[in-house]
Amino acid sequence: MAQSAFDTSSAARFSQARPQTGEPGIWHDQTSNQQMHTQGDRVSDDYRASHCAPGYGAHYNKTHDSGYYGALWEKIEKPLILDVLRPMGGAGRNCLDFACGTGRIANVAAGLFGEVVGADVSKSMLDCAQVPPNVRLLHIDMTRQPLGETFDVATAFRFFLNAEDQLKRDALKAINEHLKDGGRLVCNVHMNATSPIGLVCRLLNRLFGRTVRHTLSVARFKELLTASGFLVEETIPYGYLPRPGNLLSGVCEALMEPFERASRTLRVPGQLAQHFLVVAKKR
Repeated sequence: MAQSAFDTSSAARFSQARPQTGEPGIWHDQTSNQQMHTQGDRVSDDYRASHCAPGYGAHYNKTHDSGYYGALWEKIEKPLILDVLRPMGGAGRNCLDFACGTGRIANVAAGLFGEVVGADVSKSMLDCAQVPPNVRLLHIDMTRQPLGETFDVATAFRFFLNAEDQLKRDALKAINEHLKDGGRLVCNVHMNATSPIGLVCRLLNRLFGRTVRHTLSVARFKELLTASGFLVEETIPYGYLPRPGNLLSGVCEALMEPFERASRTLRVPGQLAQHFLVVAKKR
């Protein structure tokens, strides 16, 4: 039966790769030219192209190296991903990192799987990826061009929130088709619609009469996954400390871990966490 920390009070889940030939971090261009946008994480009419602007990869890395997102990654998110992926890994198993960006998740998976393939439409992001030899990076749009191989596990982080609805469905279909029978998808949403900041974003969207910031609820994401041929096995809330925009980055770094620990000790409902991770099995 699928488990969800959102159904009750939240519960904590913290607790040799085969070498490839070629240089670490080398990527292969398998896609046509993409239209360039500079929207980044802001709302864009074309999410496929929103991270493709020259220099965006370096900007993305800088954003996630410090402050709220840096602390979230090092203290909360990375340990959680390791905890979830470790039982799924092994020297004879492979992992697909869909929309791999600059390779943060691919690097984590590289230590747990014999082979990792990272795929992204953004050359700018791939240019900034530094990965070990057992990671193969591909410049490709998998929703339009299949890889011709299947995987035991797929990951997809910081993608589904901002992707257009049709792109969400196209991406889930492509991921499902690239998973082996019984393979698992591990992914996240980084603005939970029921979190305090998520509620603020929804209010702003209503006040302005347009989408200022995207939000996505656990219930809605489960619907999308189910409709795309997945069985949701587990949802894990994390990131209880609200992100106050670009303000108070030092305070966020200092409070991130104790705030998370206190929230779990006090059994704060998972609906209030700003982020959630999902484990889903291919049906």
